[in-house]
Amino acid sequence: MSPELYRRARRAEAGAERADDRRRLRLEFFRATLAEGMDSLKAMHVEGASGEESVRSHARFIDGVVQTLTRLIVADARGAGLAPVPLVVVALGGYGRGELHPSSDIDLMVVYDGVLSPFVQRVMQELLYTLWDLGLQVGHSLRSLEDCVAMARTDFPSRTSMQEARLIEGDRPLFTRFRRILRDNVYRHDFGEFLTMTLAEREQRYRKFGASPYIGEPNVKESAGGLRDMHTAMWLGAAKFGARTLRELADKGLISPREQAGADAALTFLWRVRNELHFFTGHKNDVLTRDLQPPIAKNLGYDNEGDTLGVERFMRDYYLHARTIHRMSRRLIARCQETLSRRGSAERRQRQQALADGLVFFDGRLHLADRNPDALRNDPVRIMRVFWHLHRLGCDLSPDLERAIEDSLEVVGDAFRTAPAVRDVFLDISRSWGRVALTLSEMHELGLLGRYLPEFGALTCLVQYDVYHKFSADQHSLLAVEHLEALAPGQSAESEGAAQVFNEVEKPGLLMLGMLLHDIGKAKGHGHVAKGIPLIQTLTRRMGLPPDEAAMVEFLVAHHLTMSHIAQRRDIDDPRTIADFAATVGDPQRLRMLYLLTFADMRAVGPGVLTGWQAAILHELYRRTLARLTGGREVKPNRTRFVDRLREVIGDEVPLQAVKAHVAMVGDRYLTNTSVLRMAAHLRLITQLDAAPVATELFHHPDLGSSDLVVVTRDVPGLFALIAGTLAAHGVNIISAQIATRADGVAIDTFQANDPAGEAVTSATQWNRLLDALRSVLVREQTVELLLERRQRAIRAGADGVVRPKISVDNRLSDTDTLVEVKCPDRLGLLYLITRTLSSLGLNIASARIATEIDQALDTFYVHDREGRKLDEPAGTERLREALAAALTQRT
Repeated sequence: MSPELYRRARRAEAGAERADDRRRLRLEFFRATLAEGMDSLKAMHVEGASGEESVRSHARFIDGVVQTLTRLIVADARGAGLAPVPLVVVALGGYGRGELHPSSDIDLMVVYDGVLSPFVQRVMQELLYTLWDLGLQVGHSLRSLEDCVAMARTDFPSRTSMQEARLIEGDRPLFTRFRRILRDNVYRHDFGEFLTMTLAEREQRYRKFGASPYIGEPNVKESAGGLRDMHTAMWLGAAKFGARTLRELADKGLISPREQAGADAALTFLWRVRNELHFFTGHKNDVLTRDLQPPIAKNLGYDNEGDTLGVERFMRDYYLHARTIHRMSRRLIARCQETLSRRGSAERRQRQQALADGLVFFDGRLHLADRNPDALRNDPVRIMRVFWHLHRLGCDLSPDLERAIEDSLEVVGDAFRTAPAVRDVFLDISRSWGRVALTLSEMHELGLLGRYLPEFGALTCLVQYDVYHKFSADQHSLLAVEHLEALAPGQSAESEGAAQVFNEVEKPGLLMLGMLLHDIGKAKGHGHVAKGIPLIQTLTRRMGLPPDEAAMVEFLVAHHLTMSHIAQRRDIDDPRTIADFAATVGDPQRLRMLYLLTFADMRAVGPGVLTGWQAAILHELYRRTLARLTGGREVKPNRTRFVDRLREVIGDEVPLQAVKAHVAMVGDRYLTNTSVLRMAAHLRLITQLDAAPVATELFHHPDLGSSDLVVVTRDVPGLFALIAGTLAAHGVNIISAQIATRADGVAIDTFQANDPAGEAVTSATQWNRLLDALRSVLVREQTVELLLERRQRAIRAGADGVVRPKISVDNRLSDTDTLVEVKCPDRLGLLYLITRTLSSLGLNIASARIATEIDQALDTFYVHDREGRKLDEPAGTERLREALAAALTQRT
C-alpha cells in the first residue's frame, strides 16, 4: 500500500511550486486519505470484522500514512540542501505491537546516532507538525541511541514501550543496532529489578482501575483482566524468554495450546469491544460504564432472548474473557518468578516439604512431586485434595499444578460428584474457617467448583443488569462467603454481635455450604428462591448428605431472603411478626445460621447496602425470635414499676401526677418497646404543649446512618401524612415510624429518617427549616401540597408515565392491625400521597416500614380504624385497594 500511496501523494502536490502550496495540498490529500481510511475501518467493524482484523488493519493503514509522510519530508529536506544522516521512525506501545484502535494515540519515536543534525531536526519537526495538523493524537519522542539506553534504564514506561518498538521507516541497520544495544545493555542485565517494577506498576494500576476482572464498570484496557494485563505478561515474557507473541510462548512450552487459544479469543473480543467504545462515543474511551453497556451490547449483536437481556449476555462474555487474560497473566508472571528462585535450586530442593497425594511444598507454592499431570487423572480424588492442602497451608499453586488441574477436569463426572471421599474433603474445607473464601475462589477460577457443583457452575459470570446487583452471581456468592468468614470471632470488630452468634453455630460447614449455594436458582431466571429449592434438593442428594443436614441447607436456600424482608418490611414490635417468624424458623440453630447468612448476604450485595440501621433491626429481630424459641414468653408491662423507673430518670422535672398519667394513658406496646430514657424525653416534650402546638426533638445516630425525629402534638386526622409530606419536601426520607397516641389525644410519633444517600441528616440549618415548616403545616399556615410543589419545581418534574402500583392488604399477618404493602416507582411526595389516602378512609397508622430498592418504593403500614379494629373483609380491604390505586395512578 505504501508505494501506491506515495505515488498518489506525489501526484497530488505535483503542481505546487512553493513550499506553502505543497504543504497545503499535502494536508488536503492526507485528510481525505484518513477520512476514507476511517470510513473503511468503521464499515469493516460494523460488518462484523474480528477485533484482531480491525486493529491490525488500522495499524497497517497508519503505517502507510507515516511511511509516506516520512519519505516526502525526507525528500523535502534533501531538496533544501540538508545533508542526510541515518534515522529511523519507530512505532511504540500498542502501535508498536500492531494493535491500533480508532481513537488511540499514535506513539512514534525518531532515533538517530551520534549528534543531533539539522536534517534529523527538520524531519522530526515536519512529521510531527503534519500529523498534528491532520488531527491525529500523537505521542512523540526524539532520542539518540545513548538516550534510548539511559531512558530504558531509568524510566519504566519508556522501557516497556521501546521493548515493543517496530520499524516504520528509515535505516534498517540502525534499527537493528537499536534493538541489539537495548538487549545487551538493559534487557539481559536487570530482569529481577524489571520484574519488581512491573509488579509495582500492576499494583498501582489495580488500585486505580480495579483489581478484579469482575468489577461493574471495567476499564477494558487498565482494569484487572484488561488488555494491560496481557501487555504486562508479554513484557516479562519477551524480557525473560525472548518470546514476543503468544505463539512463541506456546512454542517454548511456557503456555499450553489451550491457553494460547483462550488468550487469542479473549484478546480479539476485548479489541472489538474497545473499537466499539471508540466508535460509539466518538473519542478515546475505555470504560464500560453502566449507561454504555446496553448500546455497546446491542451494536455488537447481543439481542434480548426471553428473560435474559442482551447486555447481561454481553457482560457475561466480557467477564469470561477478562478472567482468561487475568489468569494467563498471573501464571506467566509466576513462571518468571520461578526462574529467579531456580538459581538456588539444589538448596531449595533440600528445603522442600513432602506432602501426601504426590505433592511437595517449596518457595511458597504447591507442586506435583513427579511433575506428571496424569497423576491427578489416574486418582481423581487427589484433585479435591490438592485444595485441601492449599487450604491448610494458605499458599499458592504452581503454574504447572494449575494446568494439571485444568487438564484433568474431564474426569470430574458423576462418579466424582457422588464420591463420599470427595464430599468429605470438600466439607472439611468448608468447616475449617479462615481461608474458605480464598480456597473456593481458587477452585472456581480453575473450573473445579463448577464441575463438582454444576448448579453453582451455572452462575459463572452470570450478570443481572440493574443498579442493585453490583457483582455477577458467582462473585456475589463468593464475596458472601468472605463476609461470612469475617463474622468469625476475632476477624472483624465491625461485626462483634454477629460474631457472638457464630460461636453457637454447631455445624459451620453446612452454613458455609448454604451461603455458597443460596443463589443457585438465579441460573433459572426470575423467581430464583423457588427455582433454587429443587436444585438444592438434587445437589444434596447427589452429595449424599444425611437427611437432617440436607434439610438444613435446603432451609437456608429457601429462606435466604426471609429474614431481611421481615426486618425491612414488617413491624418487629408487633408480637405476631416475631411469632410467625419463629414458627418459620423452628429452632435456635436454624435461626442462628439464617441470621449469619442474611447478614453476610446483605453485605455482599454492595457497599452501603447493609446500613447500620438495618444491621441493628436485623439483630433485634434475631434477639427477639431467639427469646421466643428458647421459652421466653410475653409478659404484660407492670405500669407501677414503669412509674418508679421513669421517676428515677426524670426526677422533679415533671410532676409525679403527670408521670402516672402518662404511663396510664399509653398502650402496652409503647411501654414494651420504648426505653425509659426515651419516655422521659417524651414527657419533657409533652410539657411544652402548653406553650406551643407542637414540640420536637432530634436524636442523631451517625453510625447507623439515621436520625430520630420525635414529634409530640395534639392528634389530628392525617397527622402522619402531614409530617411525611413535610419531610419529603425538605429532602428527608422516612425509613421507619412508630406511632403512639395517648388516651387524651396527645400523639407521640417517632420517625427514623435519613438523607437520599442513606446518611444521618445532621445539618442544623436543614432541620431548622424543616421544623419551622412542620409547625406552619400543623397550625394550617401553609399546606404540604405547596411545599411539595416548590420542591418539585426545584428538582424538575418527573416522567409523565404512570406505572400501576402493586397493593397488598392482609389481615393475617398481625393480630391487631391490617397490613398494607405498596410497591411502585418512587417519586417525590409518594409517602404523603399514600398516608393522606389512608387518613381519608378513617384509618390510623400504628407503625410503618419505608424502604426503597433502586427506584422502587416498598412501603408497609400497620393500620386500624378509629375504633382500633382491623378492616372488614372483603368490603373494607377492597375499598382500600381501590382508593390507593386511584391515588397513585393519577397524574401529578
